[in-house]
Amino acid sequence: MRCIGKGAESAVMFCGIMNLPPPPTKFNNNLLQAARETCEESMAEAVHEAVEENEGGRDIAVAVDGSWQKRGFSSKNGVVTVTSVDTGKVIDVEILSKHCICPNKTKHLQNCKRNFVGYSGKMEVTGRLTILNHCCAAVEALSGEPI
Repeated sequence: MRCIGKGAESAVMFCGIMNLPPPPTKFNNNLLQAARETCEESMAEAVHEAVEENEGGRDIAVAVDGSWQKRGFSSKNGVVTVTSVDTGKVIDVEILSKHCICPNKTKHLQNCKRNFVGYSGKMEVTGRLTILNHCCAAVEALSGEPI
């Protein structure tokens, strides 16, 4: 429930309304893992559809867009999505966060969610570069030739 901005109490209320037993303590982790797996499968299928739509060509037209949790340039969270122009489906996504809950801000914990440092307006550019690097690495792995 935390991935949609709700806490443990909301999970208890949701389960009560749906006539389900109370959620286990690892409810959020299980839900997050299921959402990740579904997202990855859906995006992989969208890539295959875009390639088929392009008659097998791997040079597909995409639109890249960034968004923030808050308007202006003060947001701590942002997301960059790559969408196929032909199918309109999301092909890749990169989530960026400046939020850190570590007690020692100079030495981050293993599970720290912060993966971006800088001003919020730069999140979109960083996300684009990260996605481009993912794509290049995947193509190199498939073809065996550097790009």
